[in-house]
Amino acid sequence: MEASAGEVFVGRVRELGQLERALDAARAGGGTTALVTGDAGIGKTRLASELAARARGAGFEALLGHSIELVGTELPFQPFVEALRPLGALPRTDARAVGSQLRVFQETLALLGDRAAAAPLLLVLEDLHWADTSTLDLVVFLAHNLDDQRVLLLATFRADEPASAARMRRLADGVRRSGSALLVELGPLQHEELTALLGGRAGAPLAAALTDEIVARSEGNPFFAEELLAAADQGGELPRGLRELLLQRMALLDPATQGLVRVAAAAGRDVGYPLLRAVAGLPEPDLRQSLRQAVEHGVLVAEQATGSFGFRHALLAEAINATILPGEREELHARLAQELARSSAEPAELAPHWAAAGRAAEALAASVEAARQAEAVFGLAEALAHLERALGLWPAVPNAAELVRLDLAALCSWAAELASRTGVAPHAVQLAQQAIDLVEARDPLRAARLYDRLGRYLHESGRTDAALSAFERAVELVPAQPPSPERAQALAWLGTGLMVAWRYDESLATCEQALALARAVGERPAELLALSVLGSDLAYLGHTDEGLGQLWRALELAEESGDPLALLRVYVEITDVLMMLGRPRESARVGERGLEAVRRYGIDSTVLVANSIEALLAIGEWDEADSATAAALRAITANFPYMLLMLRADLELGRGDFEAARAHLQAALATLREDRGQGIYDVFLAELALWERRWTEADQAVRDGLAGARSRQAAQLRVWFCAKGLRAQAELAALARARRDADAVRTWLARAEKLIATARRSAAEAAAVTPNVAGWRALAEAEYQRAVGVARPDLWAGAADSWERLERPPLAAYCRWRQAEALVAAGASRAQASGPLRQAHALAARIGAEPLTRQLELLAQRARLELAPPDAGSPDRKQGLAEILGLTPREAEVLTLIARGYTNREIAATLVISVRTAGVHVSHILRKLGAPNRLEAAAIAHRLSPPHVGRPQFEA
Repeated sequence: MEASAGEVFVGRVRELGQLERALDAARAGGGTTALVTGDAGIGKTRLASELAARARGAGFEALLGHSIELVGTELPFQPFVEALRPLGALPRTDARAVGSQLRVFQETLALLGDRAAAAPLLLVLEDLHWADTSTLDLVVFLAHNLDDQRVLLLATFRADEPASAARMRRLADGVRRSGSALLVELGPLQHEELTALLGGRAGAPLAAALTDEIVARSEGNPFFAEELLAAADQGGELPRGLRELLLQRMALLDPATQGLVRVAAAAGRDVGYPLLRAVAGLPEPDLRQSLRQAVEHGVLVAEQATGSFGFRHALLAEAINATILPGEREELHARLAQELARSSAEPAELAPHWAAAGRAAEALAASVEAARQAEAVFGLAEALAHLERALGLWPAVPNAAELVRLDLAALCSWAAELASRTGVAPHAVQLAQQAIDLVEARDPLRAARLYDRLGRYLHESGRTDAALSAFERAVELVPAQPPSPERAQALAWLGTGLMVAWRYDESLATCEQALALARAVGERPAELLALSVLGSDLAYLGHTDEGLGQLWRALELAEESGDPLALLRVYVEITDVLMMLGRPRESARVGERGLEAVRRYGIDSTVLVANSIEALLAIGEWDEADSATAAALRAITANFPYMLLMLRADLELGRGDFEAARAHLQAALATLREDRGQGIYDVFLAELALWERRWTEADQAVRDGLAGARSRQAAQLRVWFCAKGLRAQAELAALARARRDADAVRTWLARAEKLIATARRSAAEAAAVTPNVAGWRALAEAEYQRAVGVARPDLWAGAADSWERLERPPLAAYCRWRQAEALVAAGASRAQASGPLRQAHALAARIGAEPLTRQLELLAQRARLELAPPDAGSPDRKQGLAEILGLTPREAEVLTLIARGYTNREIAATLVISVRTAGVHVSHILRKLGAPNRLEAAAIAHRLSPPHVGRPQFEA
C-alpha cells in the first residue's frame, strides 16, 4: 500500500503518534487492534499508507486487504483473503464436514502468529463499511486474541455511511470490549494544515483569497480541498457540491475515455488491464490512450504491482457510477459478467453482475454456487445473503429447480438452517414455514422433517408453545404403520418439545415410544435424541439414578457413533440435569470434559460453554469462571451470545466491577430473545441495582422479570426472582421506617407479601423438579422477615445450610452475612455473631467478591466483631501479594504455592481446582509479573515474604 506520487501528508500528528505507539507495543509482543474511522475523504487511507511506510522502515511486514463496494458484503473474508494471500489461503473445509467458524478464526490467528514470529506484522484492512459479516466477526475475534502477538491490525471504515452504520457500531463495540483496542476518529484538518496540504499539492504558495475560500468550502476535508484546488486550476467559479466537483474531472475526458471509466465504475473494484480490454471494446492503442488520459487527469490510478487500475478515491467511483444510465447499466454488467465468467471468477462476484444485468437465470445459478462456497469456509451470513438473492430471483427463472439441482422448498430449508446458525431464528421460522407450505400437501414425510426443524427454530426464538405444536404436527404427518425412521425422529423431537415445556410425564412416554421404534428400524440419531431426553425426564421426575444412567448410556452411544452434534447435545443435557439436581461441582467437571470432547471435532457450543461457566460461578470457582468467560467472549459466535455476556456480567456483579457488568448487559440486548431469557436478564439488572443501592429500580426490574416468567416451566425462576425482589423490599421498608413514612412502609410490605406468596406457590410447583428451589425459598422467607423488620438469624442460618448442601458457597456466604447481621440485631454476643461473619468473609475474600467483602467488613466495624483469620501469617501474605503485585486473591494463593516449588498438579490438588485451571493461573501470574518463568516468579514472591512463614493453608 503506497501513497500516490503526488500525495502530501500533513497533520494527524496526534493520531499518527497513537498508531506508532501501537506499532511499538506490537513489536514488543503486545498486539493491538486499531480502528480508524471518519467521513469519506477525511484521510483514512492516507494515514494508513503513512503508517505502513513507517512500519516497513521499522522492520514490519505490511499486508493490505480491501473491501469491495459492489460485492464486498457477499464475499466471505474477502479483505483477509487479499491481505493474507502471501501467507497462504484462509482455511477451507468440506461444506458437509462438522466444524465451526471458530475453527477458521483460530487457524487465521495461528497463521498470523506464525508469520509474526519471524518479523512483526502490520495487517491493514480498508473500507470495512463494505465488508462481509464474517470479516467483521473475525476482526472482533482477532481484537480479543492478538494481545500476546507481534501484530497490529489496523482497520478503516466510514462513519458517515448510513447503510452500514449499525454494523460498524457493533464492530466498534466488539473491538472495544477486547480491552486492547485503539479507536482513532479522524476529524477535519485545521486551517494551517489544509493550507500546507494545498501548497504542497500546488507546488507553490497559493493566493490567500483562494486558500481561504477552499478551506472554508471544504470544511476541513482534505479530499474535497484537493478537488477544489484541481477545479480552480481549470479556471472559473468553484462548484458548489462535491458530486458536481468530482464530475468536473470526468467532463475533461473524451467520450471514449468516459465510457472506459464507466466500465471501471461498474466493475466495483480495481480492474485488471485484460478485463478492461475485453469489456471496453476499444482497439488496444485507443484503450491505452484512454487509460493514460484517465490517469493523467487524476480519475484512475495505475497499480503497477498488480497490473490493475482503480479510482483515485471511492467517492469519485461512486459519483461516476451514478451517471450510468438505465439500459447502459444492464449492458455494462452483462459484459463484465461474461468476461469474468470466462476468466473463472468466483460465483460471489459474478452473481451481483448477472443480477444487475437482468440475467436472472445466470444470477440464480451463481448465487446458489456462491452460497455453497461461502458455507465451505463458514461464511454463513454471506451464504444466507446469496440464498436470499436466489429466492428473490426464483420466480423469474422457469427451469430454476433443474438449473440449480434443488427445488424451492430445499432452497428455503437450506436458508432457514443458515438463518438459525447465524442467530436470526425468527427469520429461520419464516423460511421453514415457506418450505412447509410448498410440500405439505404432496409430500407429508418431507413436511414432517421440516416441521421438526421449524420446532427447533421456534424454540430458539423463545416460542415454546408454538414449537411444541410444530413437533406435534410432524408426528401427525407420519403414519404409525409401517414403522419408519421418520416417525422415530418425529417422536423424538416431540419428546424434546414436551420436556422443554416441563411436561415430563408426557415426554417420558413419547421418548419411550421413539426409543423402541428407533431401535426397531435402526435409526441411531433418533435413538440418541430420545435416550438423552428420556434420561432428563426421569431425572426431573425424581428418578435420579435411573435418569443419569440413561444419560450416561446416551453419552456412550454418542461417543461410539462419532456424531459430534449428538455428543454435544448429550453433554448439554447432562450438565443441565446435574445443575437441576443441585450438583454443580459435578456439572462443572462434566462440562469441562464435554468441551474438550466436542472441540476435538472443531465445533463450539455457546450453550455447553454457558452451562460450564454457570456451574463454576455457582460453586465459587470465580477465577476459573473469569478465565472461561474471557475466553468465551474472545471466541463469541452468532448463536446465543447473550448467554455469555450475561454470565460475564454476573461474575462482574459479584466482584464489584459494576461498569463492566452494565456494559456487558447492554451488549447482550442486541441478541436477547423476546422473552428476555424468561426474565433472567431483568433479574441481572435487579442485582446490579441492588448492589448500587437503587432499590426502587431493582424492584421494577424484578417486576419485569416476573412478567417474563409466567409459564409453568418458569416456576423455579419465579422463586429466585421473588427472593431478589424481597431483598429490595427489605431495604425500601427499612428506609421508610427510618423516615417514619407509614404509608410507604405499608406499600412496601404489601408488595413483600405478594412476593412471598408468589415464592411459596412457585416453590410448591417446582419442589418435585429441583432441590434448588428449597434454597431460594429459604432465602425468600428470610428476606421477607427482614422486610417485616424482624431479626431471624435462624432463618438465615437455615438458608445458608441449604445453599451449602446444594454446593453454592457464594449464596451461602450472602446468607451468613445476613445471619450475622440478624444476630447483632437480636442482641447476640459478639462471639456468636462473629462465627458466621468469619465464614462469609473467608469465602468472599477467597473468590474476590468485593461488594460482599465490603459489607462484611462494615458490619464488623459497626458491631465491633472480629474478622481475624484462623492463620495470622498466610492470609496476610496473600493479601500483601495481591495488593502489591496486582493479583487476584486466587492468583496470590497460586503464587505462594509456586514459591514453595509446587507443580501445577500439586497446586490443583491443594486448591481443589483442575490442573488446566492451575495452568491458566500460572500463565496469568507470569504475564502480570513480567516473569519469564516460574523460578523468577518464585523469586519475586520470596522477596516479598515475611521471615519464617509456615506452609500455607487454604480453604478447600
